[in-house]
Amino acid sequence: MLFSNSTSSLKTRQKNNKIGTVFWTHTNIVLLTAYLITLPICTLITLSLLLPLFTAGLFASIGTSYHSTSIPWIDDASECEHTGRSWRDRKCWDNEHNPMF
Repeated sequence: MLFSNSTSSLKTRQKNNKIGTVFWTHTNIVLLTAYLITLPICTLITLSLLLPLFTAGLFASIGTSYHSTSIPWIDDASECEHTGRSWRDRKCWDNEHNPMF
């Protein structure tokens, strides 16, 4: 009885070792290594191609968002020029007005 249990556990251990050796063949190791090297490279290439698409739209909207507008509550030329704006057509103009303000 004791001998039969040890034989069955030995067979089970041999099966488990056989499954492990089937998976870790030289071909599988090479394929796994190639996959683990290729995956980050492809990810970096994809991100480097997609990143300019997102940042170009963001910086384009920021760069062109300044428009000249008149400041209605400043009606004096000296006060207007003191704040760094320009006085034209009897109005105070802010040349760097951000519409998000």
